[in-house]
Amino acid sequence: MAEKIENTQTPTQGQENPSQENQLPKDVKEKNGKKYTKDGLIDGIMRFTEFKPSSGDPAFADDGTPLNPGVFKRNPNGWDLKKACEWLHQRAGAGAQHVCAKFVRMAIEAGGIPTNGRPNWAWKYIDYLPTIGFKFIGQVKRGENFSPEPGDIAVYQKGGNPNVPGHICMWTGAEWASDFKQKNMLVYSSTNSAHIFRFQS
Repeated sequence: MAEKIENTQTPTQGQENPSQENQLPKDVKEKNGKKYTKDGLIDGIMRFTEFKPSSGDPAFADDGTPLNPGVFKRNPNGWDLKKACEWLHQRAGAGAQHVCAKFVRMAIEAGGIPTNGRPNWAWKYIDYLPTIGFKFIGQVKRGENFSPEPGDIAVYQKGGNPNVPGHICMWTGAEWASDFKQKNMLVYSSTNSAHIFRFQS
């Protein structure tokens, strides 16, 4: 799914409304050209790169509160994984809105990573994510035994078709999420595998 860039188009599947392009997450305020959260600078102070929830427990309560906050480990040089996962978990809807690239991109940004030069279509993040610190860790096939870690990102084409936006989603620790909370990583019946990326601090 893509991010819309043309003002003359109406939002279609896989695109986002350009009027929303520069909106900040609700928990982020801008002052003197810097973006702040209640915890401090969005791009500065607290960084987390590891989260392992208790076996069988979701990562977050329904209101987005971490159930196991102590297992987030601070890393001053990494991505604010906790904030990114919280942002997406709290905002992903019940059904598809066809703006997956927008939601995952904004979750990445909420964690403190800028996405300048990002692609418009979701599947093109396969080439883009490594440029902002995400490492390709492998391709996972449908039905394959795979244990994702919070912050892992899955990207794939729809049925191998490069002429449509495709899909991107993130594992929050509670679910695969994009613009909606998914039942599975693969949302297309015609798609049998996904490229998996993990942030490397």
